[in-house]
Amino acid sequence: MAPRPNSAARTRRFPKLPAVLLGASLIAAACGTEADLLVTADRSDEIRDVVAEPDPDEPDQPAEPDEPDTTTTSTPSRNEPITPVDPMIDPDDEPSTPDFDPTMIDPDAIDFGDDKPPQPWDDFLSVALADVEVWLEAEFEPAFGLPFEPLEGGIFAAYPERTTPIPGCGTPTSTFEDIQRGGAIYCFLGDFIAYDDTPEGVVGSLASTFGPVTFGLVLAHEYGHALQDRTGVLRRQDLATVDLEQQADCVAGAWAGRANAGLAPGITFDDNDVRAGLISMISIEDPIGTDPNSPGGHGSGFDRVGAFQVGFREGLGRCATLIDDPLPLTPILFTQRDFETGGNAPFGFGEDELFGFILPDLNLLYDNDLDARFPDFRQLDLLAVQAESEISCVSPTGFFPIGVELCSESNTVYLNEPVARQLYGDFGDFGPAYLLGLAWAEHAQNTSNSSLVGEARQLQNDCLTGAWVRSVIPVLDENGRPVLDAEGFPTLPEPRDPDRRAQVSDGDLTEAILTAIVIGDDQVDLDIVGSPFEKIDAFRRGTLEGISACAP
Repeated sequence: MAPRPNSAARTRRFPKLPAVLLGASLIAAACGTEADLLVTADRSDEIRDVVAEPDPDEPDQPAEPDEPDTTTTSTPSRNEPITPVDPMIDPDDEPSTPDFDPTMIDPDAIDFGDDKPPQPWDDFLSVALADVEVWLEAEFEPAFGLPFEPLEGGIFAAYPERTTPIPGCGTPTSTFEDIQRGGAIYCFLGDFIAYDDTPEGVVGSLASTFGPVTFGLVLAHEYGHALQDRTGVLRRQDLATVDLEQQADCVAGAWAGRANAGLAPGITFDDNDVRAGLISMISIEDPIGTDPNSPGGHGSGFDRVGAFQVGFREGLGRCATLIDDPLPLTPILFTQRDFETGGNAPFGFGEDELFGFILPDLNLLYDNDLDARFPDFRQLDLLAVQAESEISCVSPTGFFPIGVELCSESNTVYLNEPVARQLYGDFGDFGPAYLLGLAWAEHAQNTSNSSLVGEARQLQNDCLTGAWVRSVIPVLDENGRPVLDAEGFPTLPEPRDPDRRAQVSDGDLTEAILTAIVIGDDQVDLDIVGSPFEKIDAFRRGTLEGISACAP
């Protein structure tokens, strides 16, 4: 999100102003990694574009795929090592290990090869992937109308010490380096899946931090590509890569929903595992600035989580419809200024600083643009404080330890400045901005005498915050490009107050769902502010459908 110039000052053809509500994902920000090192764990575009015949000049190497068309100046390997850090995990704690029944281990589920270093996810994957096959045997035909055919080529663990061969994808064999570049791949030429088994790879680093379930979900995603080969869509040239990725993310979510419902024998898949699944979808998003509709585009964290959630809630049958009835995407692209600033406005209260233009934008949204819905809304002031003892309010509403406290009686939001600065530094601008959105939404409910209470009220705040974000997403044309007004500035949705200046940019929506993960209830049955899954679902509804989705 960026501040737009005041109408009297709009003299440039293209705005060059500080961007806000952008930045790296939680994992990159927390460990200091650049956003473009957050890479996808699979490459369906490699699968679709690979040639059936090996290159005679390079007989031992598979054909190199085209890299995604992005607006960045360079694209790194898609399997760079990362060290993901979760602020809700004690760094001294070991990652949680999902419970599974050791008697359910299928020694034939994976070809581990020879000399394999043992990994903490080996046994879990053997149980999980055997269950994926059982699940698809039962549900694939009802969902897709075709009998399921098990993987003919099998599943292979790749690691440097391995000497037994892995099938090639357009060449006689695949080396560890071939598999490492993709992290995990499905190849239709041999109908097999292979994955980088090392802890240093992108999937291994996720599993080392968040537990083996993330590995299982990535491979369930690859099964999604195997299903696409069976239905014939994998090799359709009229489909964008992101269409295939959305369906594969949905398949991963559908299996996660099955396991969470207790329908995967031998596996216990709890709320922490659901949360790890959400994080894994974000961690393998496209680099910031990538157009999801470009060749090789896999989608933003916001889009990938959305497909995962649809599968989780609605099952494999819904995933089967996504090719003909795709989910909406959010192709919000970087401006040149976004690249120059790293996507973050200065932390401060000046006119073009973070809080200096978000506050009036929120006040004008509720007081003017949504006046029919909230006729008694009173504009809010923001006061930065260092400690809760500085708050003067008889009936405060909010959660000061996570960053904000609302006092509707005095029309004041108190900003916990130390926490806000930490959120800003760790996540980017949308860390504190999302919390302000929740505070303004709660005030709107207070002043309209909302009857909602408890978790339902908090989820309504997430939905209203999403509706605010929708109102500042540039209008896109049929090609997914921003529609410019007569002065060359992106057009924003109407009707709107002409003095509103905030504008969303690429990365904001992912930061929003990262913040929701951090502040959500640890367990789904706590029912205080909503679980991360529930909060993201409510925020997405508001973002994609607008204020009408946030029914009073």
